Amino acid sequence: MSVRGPSVGTNGEEGVDGLSSIRRLEAELAAGFVGREEEARVAVLALLTKSHAVFIGEPGTAKSALIRRLSQLVNCRFFYYLLSKYTVPDELVGAIDPIAYKEGRFVRNTKGRLPDVEIAFIDEIFKGPSETLNAILHIMNERIFVDVDGTVYSCPLHSLFGASNELPIDSELAAFFDRFLLRHFVKGIPSNMLESAIIHNLRPNSETGPIVSLDDINRLYDGVTAYMRANGSALAKVTAQFVVMLRQHGIFVSDRTAVSPNHLPRLIGTYAYVYRTDLRSAAMAVSKYVLPNEEAVRKYREMLDSFYPAELRDASDKLEKAKNYAASGDLQAAKRFASESLQLARAFLSRPEKAEPFKEEVKNVIASAEQLLNEIQQIEERLSRYRKGGP
Repeated sequence: MSVRGPSVGTNGEEGVDGLSSIRRLEAELAAGFVGREEEARVAVLALLTKSHAVFIGEPGTAKSALIRRLSQLVNCRFFYYLLSKYTVPDELVGAIDPIAYKEGRFVRNTKGRLPDVEIAFIDEIFKGPSETLNAILHIMNERIFVDVDGTVYSCPLHSLFGASNELPIDSELAAFFDRFLLRHFVKGIPSNMLESAIIHNLRPNSETGPIVSLDDINRLYDGVTAYMRANGSALAKVTAQFVVMLRQHGIFVSDRTAVSPNHLPRLIGTYAYVYRTDLRSAAMAVSKYVLPNEEAVRKYREMLDSFYPAELRDASDKLEKAKNYAASGDLQAAKRFASESLQLARAFLSRPEKAEPFKEEVKNVIASAEQLLNEIQQIEERLSRYRKGGP
């Protein structure tokens, strides 16, 4: 499918519905860490789709720090809690006021707790008892909390992020796991990046003010909704094709994830709209985030390799990174990734026996990379003249 998201300039212009601000948000979120670009992408996608994400992986991989930074960059109320098998719902939703209770009044103090915040991070998300997980699930699904006295609290929760060292094996927990649209398996920092990470962490922390607000996110959400409705047939076809392929390769995708307009179709539509790509490329980019386990991720890579060359994917990924860095103002990084993308795409195009079926897509990557490099060069020339006192 060749339906694309709205065209947006790469020279710092806001474009449609502030899309460049979103790319700047993602770049700034990733800039706080080394080797966490994909985790930043998952976090931003969860925010854009008003959905929930869970990070699976070993401890000490900056999962909670990443989400805390996200809440600062969008200037919203944040809640963090570490679950255990002894955690009771009151620890999350707020305690009952004992003085009011003695006076015969049932008053719960929810301020600063889960029913009162916009972004939440729950560590060891699968270790809580059933009663606690049910309270979390109700807030996740309905954005309401119903107290024991029947009081209904409307919850402003935008996205909830969970983390766990391992996947749930209990059937009840598996159903809870399925409520997280995005799943990402986090690895430790690669060995070749450890030195850079140490140097990065030794530098003073740079305080960055909010980049977007939740009002901006909500307006973008409405823009995506309009885009999805305008391209409903194409979106449905691409989503169905990918779900069928996943299932044919033995990868479980629930009907809820496949057909709900707030699940995979929303994720694909959001990616196409925000990152200005066609729906098929969007589906390839985000379908890996709904997979249930690492074995499914391996099968998914094999599936992609069978019909979409890794060389083209690498060139597209580097071009995407270049655009994100350009939007955030890091021209040197943008130039580096755009040049690498251009080199990969040209090399792939020189192999007609493999590139012929994807010729148009390769040419689009080359044209986009060349345009971006040209824009960066123009900006650098203007900056150079400015430093020399010229117009």
